[in-house]
Amino acid sequence: MNGIIQTFRADEIIMREGDVRDEMYKILSGSVVVYMRYGEKDEHVVGIYSKAGCFGEMGLLSGQPCSYTVVAYDDVVLMRIAKDSLEEFVRNNPGNAIDIMQNMAKTFVVMQKNIDLLLDDIYEKQVISRKRTEDIKRKIMQYRVSGLDIAGRL
Repeated sequence: MNGIIQTFRADEIIMREGDVRDEMYKILSGSVVVYMRYGEKDEHVVGIYSKAGCFGEMGLLSGQPCSYTVVAYDDVVLMRIAKDSLEEFVRNNPGNAIDIMQNMAKTFVVMQKNIDLLLDDIYEKQVISRKRTEDIKRKIMQYRVSGLDIAGRL
């Protein structure tokens, strides 16, 4: 398997937004809730992941801080895959590479939708002009993965 098995109880924080981590997790049983701004007034649930789902891969691969907080929804059993064992893990479990890529695509789509909603909200409140909103949206669109038509799949 090439990972360390860990168990977390319901409501236990597994990873925090802003932390720099060198591991990712694959869910073996149970569920987790993924939040942005966990515990704050504007807390937002990004999603609920269950068996075969994974999280932490974006930070693991990019070296960037976690963009969300992950909390155990119920008792959850996870496989922790450290950065130094990721290549071996994927080589020995090739089907998991697809799971990781699918999860990254879903995360990307959710984040893009959140950006779109935020821009729409800004425009509706007329904080900035429609032209400025469109300029910002166009710049953000430049960073979308080219050739990946996933915007309509949510």
